[in-house]
Amino acid sequence: MTIMDAKDVDELQLDRYFDELCYACRTGDVENADRLISTGVKINAVDRFDNSPLFLASLCGHENVVKLLLERGAICDRDRYEGARCIYGALTDSIRDILLAFDVSKAVDVNQPFGTHISSLLKDIDIDQDGLLKLTHDVIFQFTNSYNKDLTYISANKFLLVARSSFMEKQLNGTDCEDDNNENNGIITLPETINQACFEIILKFIYLIPVLHEINPNNFNDLIKLSNLFHIELLPEFLMKVQHMTDPTEKSTLMTEYQYEFTKIARRQLDLFVENRILRNYLVEDDLSEKLPKLKRRRNSTYSDVLVRASRAIINEGEEQNEETRFYPCHLAMLFRADYFKLMFLTPFQERTGYEMNKTRKTSNNTYGFESLPIISFPKVCKFEVIEIIIRYLYYDNTTIPWEFAIDILLMADYLLSDRLKTMAATSIIQSGEEFLSHYSIFEVLYIGWETRVEKLEQYTAKVIAQNIEQYCNDDKNRLQLKDAIKKSSERISERQEIDTIELVDDIKYYLLEKYGLEADDVEIFMEENDPGLLEASGVLAYQTDLDLFNELLKGLEIDV
Repeated sequence: MTIMDAKDVDELQLDRYFDELCYACRTGDVENADRLISTGVKINAVDRFDNSPLFLASLCGHENVVKLLLERGAICDRDRYEGARCIYGALTDSIRDILLAFDVSKAVDVNQPFGTHISSLLKDIDIDQDGLLKLTHDVIFQFTNSYNKDLTYISANKFLLVARSSFMEKQLNGTDCEDDNNENNGIITLPETINQACFEIILKFIYLIPVLHEINPNNFNDLIKLSNLFHIELLPEFLMKVQHMTDPTEKSTLMTEYQYEFTKIARRQLDLFVENRILRNYLVEDDLSEKLPKLKRRRNSTYSDVLVRASRAIINEGEEQNEETRFYPCHLAMLFRADYFKLMFLTPFQERTGYEMNKTRKTSNNTYGFESLPIISFPKVCKFEVIEIIIRYLYYDNTTIPWEFAIDILLMADYLLSDRLKTMAATSIIQSGEEFLSHYSIFEVLYIGWETRVEKLEQYTAKVIAQNIEQYCNDDKNRLQLKDAIKKSSERISERQEIDTIELVDDIKYYLLEKYGLEADDVEIFMEENDPGLLEASGVLAYQTDLDLFNELLKGLEIDV
């Protein structure tokens, strides 16, 4: 496949994702909308009917989806046709107020969740009471002509600079020589020709901190030179265009267009970094002693500060179960996206103490480096493919979760205390539909949903059962499994009272109504009718047949439902 062919395939894939996003906006599926936005679709594009995702969510009255779209970069400019359409087409006053309050001048202040985290690594450094963010910084830029005498240096994360700028990679390689007399390892003194204010803007840009609307017009020329020097994609082009614009609306529109491209570029760069420098450079226990010294040296292409241990179970021919272990060179700054790792370092556990000692220790040859890379572990045994999917998610928000790994991802995300990743895994299960259910029982989905506290899976289970109520009530095996699930659902109610209902039963009855497009009040009204044709056309007769079948199953249970 040629590069152009691959690009065409990517565009087709994004077109499909955009169509799915529009559908999610119409139906109010906020979790799926979140997943699809993370694929990099053009959130301000329109479908073949000239409807944008924001207009569809506004028109259909889905406030949570409207908020999500605005947070992720959807534009509602009341002075333009599409923005006015969204406002006047809003189904509720609440949505209309949200759209009216939208400030188009700040439209570029948007980030994907991974971008928000990366931004925090730099911009939240002064309010980081626990010192976790500062702990991960491993390079210092020093200014010889600092305009502010109280600030003579700026610290940063090497791996991110390397991933985002080829110029910075060359510069950092230059500081990583193992010179026994080099006491300035990790410190880069910038020449007086570099404007500190402009450098800080470039650094913020690398960290995905929205700064496009804050750029001082007097700095345009210096910024263009500096962004060319640092090989920052598209930024010089944007600066040359925007410096000649005077209309605020045109500026905002241009900023929005480029902000989307900038985020897309950042995701691609981090994707390449993860694939080429992390996932391909894993170690196994047999060669750990041989290769680890190379990783200890500061001239390693990953600039990792921790090794992440991951293990999977393997069964030998004699049915004896062993474990295979890999060590992935990672960065604590990105692992902090999972609360499991963050909590590990919030307290003076062994992991934090060892990390701090290795991070700050000055080795005998006067270089600032690691005597060894600290090793931290994923909390449970699972497939390596699962670990690699999670690493991709943590670094650049990749939400592509094949259904084959969805349950493992869901369980691991629960261990890692990552609610968003749990939601993405649950969405993958639901979206895969029949293909997933051809390999897993719907009751496995229910029990996993209970175990991981994902209500969406409980509702999905009830919906599938309601849609196929005859299969689950008439087939002996399914009937027994459904009864068992209802009993377990009743046991989940602590100190159950007589008036308490069973959640699974209530959900199935709700989805039986939805199956025929009915409300509970509708059924009562229709049942007073004597016209058989009307009752059949309304779906009430079919609904009542299904309900009677379900109620018959419930009678066989020794519990009050």
